[in-house]
Amino acid sequence: MPAKIDLSAATAESLHLHQTPSNGRKIATTELAQHNMPSSAWVAVRGKVYDVTSFLGRHPGGTDVLLFAAGRDATQVFESYHQLKVAATLPKYYIGDLADNELPVFPAPSAFFATVKRRVYDHLSARKLDPKVAYSQWTWYAIIYASVAASWYYQFFMVTEGWSQWLAALVLGFFCAQVGLNPLHDASHFTISHSPLVWRVIGASHDFINGSSYVVWIYQHMLGHHPYTNIAGADPDIVTGDPDVRRIKPSQRWFSHYMYQEWFVPVLYGVLGIKTRIQDVSIMYQAKTNDKIRINPMTTWHTSVFWLGKLFFLTYRFVVPIVVAQVPVIRTLGLFLVADLVSSYWLALTFQANHVVGECIWPVPNANNEMELDWAEMQLRATQDYAHDSTFWTKATGALNYQSCHHLFPEISQAYYPLITRDVIMPTCKEFNVPYLSLPTFTAALTSHLVYLKVLGLGEHPVDVANKKGAKAE
Repeated sequence: MPAKIDLSAATAESLHLHQTPSNGRKIATTELAQHNMPSSAWVAVRGKVYDVTSFLGRHPGGTDVLLFAAGRDATQVFESYHQLKVAATLPKYYIGDLADNELPVFPAPSAFFATVKRRVYDHLSARKLDPKVAYSQWTWYAIIYASVAASWYYQFFMVTEGWSQWLAALVLGFFCAQVGLNPLHDASHFTISHSPLVWRVIGASHDFINGSSYVVWIYQHMLGHHPYTNIAGADPDIVTGDPDVRRIKPSQRWFSHYMYQEWFVPVLYGVLGIKTRIQDVSIMYQAKTNDKIRINPMTTWHTSVFWLGKLFFLTYRFVVPIVVAQVPVIRTLGLFLVADLVSSYWLALTFQANHVVGECIWPVPNANNEMELDWAEMQLRATQDYAHDSTFWTKATGALNYQSCHHLFPEISQAYYPLITRDVIMPTCKEFNVPYLSLPTFTAALTSHLVYLKVLGLGEHPVDVANKKGAKAE
């Protein structure tokens, strides 16, 4: 339980939405979902529905983010990307009350969340730091983009064979992963700048360089994974079949082929890039949903970027090397696979070590889709950090070795994660008796992921043990 500290001002700030009087109108999530476009954009926050159509052009964060959030309950996104006092602007747009819960809902922000949020912003303000902008990131962006261009050009136009060509492919793969971990990731969380246009352009670089969609990533990551971390049926990052090729969560039924998955599942991480590029099309134009996260109608800009990005990717990775540089088809495919394996493994292992580990919880809502645990505390219990003392891992993972900080403050530049974690978040966690999960090295974090796969593969997770005991009792 949190320490009993007098935080009446902070908690009042976080609870003000409940003071908005009801007008008696009940709006079902099916009706809400229909208002997801520029001509009619509704969002729900804390059980209240707001028509923000007239606010689209005046939103400081731009039109895109409101259109992504339109037609759904955006409570956790709203509260994590804004200071809590911003919610005071919502009542003027109020039109009714949400009648049901499509996805899990959380209690009002706790004293812990209100306190740590206020303290972090005060800490940055005292140092005259813009929470979104750290100019050192632009230098790193320049190195990433230049390395992608140089390693690609070298392997196809400066050498025709030899070990250095394959080394260039390795370098290309590493820096393509960095595009995902830095420009793409920052843009999808609306940092690096206060300009929506900059976010659009930086985000689009992922479409053109990696051939994967920035927009699909927004829905999966910003609207799905972050609000509902490790919640089966809500977090698209952990969607699985029944049976599936792997077992990553205790709610999955056990099948015998999961045994020894710690040996073969990591090998499959190498196809992440290819899988994502194909899945983009099926999600956007066939399923029109990513797990339970619905895809809203695409704007002309995002549709153009989606298809031009894939066309450019195919052109620079295959057509130009084969047709212009006259590199043999087999060698071109081999160089592509090497680069894509490096990129896929780097991204997959970085992410898996943060959440798919035995130390993290897998929260379950009640029958009414309500969570009992505070959202901020859930983030800390469902997330694991690693290698805080390593400059290399901080830079090479886009600071996702500070993943807990990132989940609490996705709107703050990754450049400040070490500072606010050390000075504010960890001390506040200690004060409120909230756990902060962190391992000393990436090796330890990766090992924890592999051990977790083994435990689930053997059917020896505590949930499995409890289920077996229950079956015997019956």
